[in-house]
Amino acid sequence: MRIVAFKRKIAFLLTAVMLAGAISGCQPAQLEALHAYAESIRQLQAAEEQGSHEEALNGSEAAQEAEDELALRMEAEKPWVNSMLIGTVKELGYAPDIKDDFYAAANAEWLKAAELEPGHVRAGSFDELGTVRRDELMALMTDDSLEGEDAEKCRNLYNLWLDWDARNSFDNIGEIKKHIEPVEAINDMDELSSYLSSEECWYYGNCLSSPGIDLDNKDSDKYSVFMHATELTLGDPAEYEALTENGKRTKEAADETSRYMLGRAGYNADEIESLLQAKYDFEAKLAAFEMSVQEWNSPSAIELTYNPVTLEELSELSPAYPFTEILETAGYAKSQYLNLPEPEWLKGLNELYTEESLEGIKAYIIDDIVTGYIGLIDEEAYRKAQEISMKRNGISEVSSDEELAYNFTATRLSASVSRMFTEKYMTEEIKEEIESIIGDATDYYRRMLSDVDWLSDETREKAVGKLDKIGVKAVYPDKWVDESAIVILSGKEGETLLSAVDKIDRFNHEYSTSLVNTEVDHSYWMSEDVTQINSFYYPNTNEIYIIAGILGGDFYRSDMSIEEKLGGIGTVIGHELSHAFDTRGAQFDGDGNVADWWTEEDYNTFQKRADRLISYMGSMTVDGSGKNYNGALVQTETIADMAGLKCMLALASQIDGFDYDKFFRSYARTWKTIATKEYVDYLIAADVHALEYLRVNAIVQQFEEFYDTYGITEGDGMYLAPEDRVAVW
Repeated sequence: MRIVAFKRKIAFLLTAVMLAGAISGCQPAQLEALHAYAESIRQLQAAEEQGSHEEALNGSEAAQEAEDELALRMEAEKPWVNSMLIGTVKELGYAPDIKDDFYAAANAEWLKAAELEPGHVRAGSFDELGTVRRDELMALMTDDSLEGEDAEKCRNLYNLWLDWDARNSFDNIGEIKKHIEPVEAINDMDELSSYLSSEECWYYGNCLSSPGIDLDNKDSDKYSVFMHATELTLGDPAEYEALTENGKRTKEAADETSRYMLGRAGYNADEIESLLQAKYDFEAKLAAFEMSVQEWNSPSAIELTYNPVTLEELSELSPAYPFTEILETAGYAKSQYLNLPEPEWLKGLNELYTEESLEGIKAYIIDDIVTGYIGLIDEEAYRKAQEISMKRNGISEVSSDEELAYNFTATRLSASVSRMFTEKYMTEEIKEEIESIIGDATDYYRRMLSDVDWLSDETREKAVGKLDKIGVKAVYPDKWVDESAIVILSGKEGETLLSAVDKIDRFNHEYSTSLVNTEVDHSYWMSEDVTQINSFYYPNTNEIYIIAGILGGDFYRSDMSIEEKLGGIGTVIGHELSHAFDTRGAQFDGDGNVADWWTEEDYNTFQKRADRLISYMGSMTVDGSGKNYNGALVQTETIADMAGLKCMLALASQIDGFDYDKFFRSYARTWKTIATKEYVDYLIAADVHALEYLRVNAIVQQFEEFYDTYGITEGDGMYLAPEDRVAVW
């Protein structure tokens, strides 16, 4: 079952998706100098063969520049060079020994040859499999011979996106003006409140909050309406206090989008600058009351953001901002269960909800409306959006229109696309094998929890009880939400892209409100989008999802060796299961409810072990600036990475003749990645997963099997003393 937090705006631009200092993690400087010198000689020889002494000199200069840049990065990035940054291996010639940098050495040939696809900010195992899935799904979307409701609506939406003649001839600017004119006409706070409480604002504007429905964190059998804080242009409220490099790029892209779309809507240059200034003034004041990305990803956020209120209490908490009226319009006011994750935000919004902020609020809403259309109207606007996106993400080419139409359709009609995909490409045999690996992994965790020496019997019993209750959602749902009410016609039948999007959004919202005050049916899936190259653990249902999209490429094929399967999809399964016991999952019981099921002593021990891991990751420098990595941000995913690999190593120990080299290389291959600097900066700032090269190196060095396989000893870059290893489980 899909839980929908309704939001009309299309997000087009990516704003996006432990170690002692003595360990160098790199080859000795002398060997690096020899590598650089050898590369310089090769370039000179190649140039001489072409009869160009000038080219030889240029090659020598280029080699020297590469050597200098690599030397600087080796000094600044510890304990390993960030080799997923595009060009590190290919252009700079970074070539470490497998004992010093396992990720770079195991993936060396691929890193030398890899290139970005047009319009992509990264390449890797996930992306390669994504390309396969894209081609499979595009073939389904464009196959006119396919019949049925899903095929017809997907094909129609895909073609509507590609129909530039229809999109260009539609009165796009008139459509935009129709939705900003009511905001422009607001003269006082009463008129603003009336607008915010209207259906016009709910469906086509921005009501300064994003209410939506989800499972209640302390009773997973019921739904609560979550009343989320105002979305900000820069994403993270912390950016308004100190703008990071990632924040600067986000702002530049957002401002260019705003200037273009506001200009299309009829605003002159002075009006645009005045509007943007007013918007940012309002956002900056409000950001001071909102939780940062890091605060949201902190384990303590689970309790901090659980704040049930009644409708009457909400009315008292929001005397100025018309929150209850907005909920009435949206159909959520009837809910018996309301949750206010950020009370300070609502307090701040009410303080700011005055005549003094009127122009800033209007500017915020107008900007949000017009920029939301950049990916939906005519070709000129879309090409401008692509230009902005390329600049923002450090890429020089864009994806084809056909690929973009596919992405749009797969996102908007994810369940229909997923049904078509699983019927064509998935089998019951695949499902059975994945469920078998999950069963073996679960048995390991049961043994592990029974044997771990730092848990008391009381906590151990509850931990095993939670494990026994973990639900398994493998490959594809057996039961789907009925979406027959979404009828997407063809362009010849009078449908437009905007009208199709409106139908989908209205269905999603109506479905969301239909769940209010109903009992949760756990036989439905939390997400029916099973074409993603991903897997999940949902703490508030205590379920893992190992979905169809990831079952291919480097992760899984039916003809893979057991070593490759365990190093690929096996570690993914082990990872997801362990999320039940990371620093977030540990706060939920076997029924998916927030509960304190630990003894105080056991939980303190657990947290100390997690703190060591945070320090371990936080000791690293990853971007050449010398600034330490944010270990707290990546703690839960790193706990899961380590536990997942340990789980598969335990299964491997039971297999005669197991090839550990093949296993570890399979694991490294699943995380092979190159990416633009802009995208890497974004990941460093916002992603709760560690960078891919760390998801290999920092993980494998925790386990003795890795040392035995490659003969790693003290002094090697991959060596970590036993007393410094930090796997929590």
